[in-house]
Amino acid sequence: MITVIQATNRPDSNTEFVSRQIIELLREQYQGPIGYVSMVDLPPEILPSSLYKKDEVPEKLRLIQDQWMIPAEKFIWILPEYNGSFPGVLKLFIDAISVRHCDETFKLKKSMLIGVATGRSGNIRGMDHLSGILMHMKSVIYPRLLPVSRISELMDDQGRIHHAPTLKSLEDHLNGFVAY
Repeated sequence: MITVIQATNRPDSNTEFVSRQIIELLREQYQGPIGYVSMVDLPPEILPSSLYKKDEVPEKLRLIQDQWMIPAEKFIWILPEYNGSFPGVLKLFIDAISVRHCDETFKLKKSMLIGVATGRSGNIRGMDHLSGILMHMKSVIYPRLLPVSRISELMDDQGRIHHAPTLKSLEDHLNGFVAY
């Protein structure tokens, strides 16, 4: 299983649209199951002070971890740029699931990172930040990070990337990751 993780809880974001298109492209190259985790779907009770007690992880979060994270062999992280990094909700998600079955969730699983930004950098800094966290969790990072810059200029009115060179880069990147 490859699980795609959409890293913002902002509804109807460019990241959400890109994530759904990534899943479509992935289906053309990968025959196995594909999971999808969106930070939009995180339960509000993820915030209590009991967050770091493995017996008190909210049921919905346990279900996400058990269904989409633990069985995954690989992860594709789609990261919007928030304040020079990635959204804090993603770090909260990683922290919350790491208290329960951390090794089963992250250890030696392959992770590919795609940065999405309206600016010029394509969230390179955010991908570096997440790479460090995932390596600490013993995940293996695909050596090609893919920054997608000026995303709003690359999308049509339906939120789909229409820019041919960007689509080609995404397809090539996914093809390499599936074979990785």
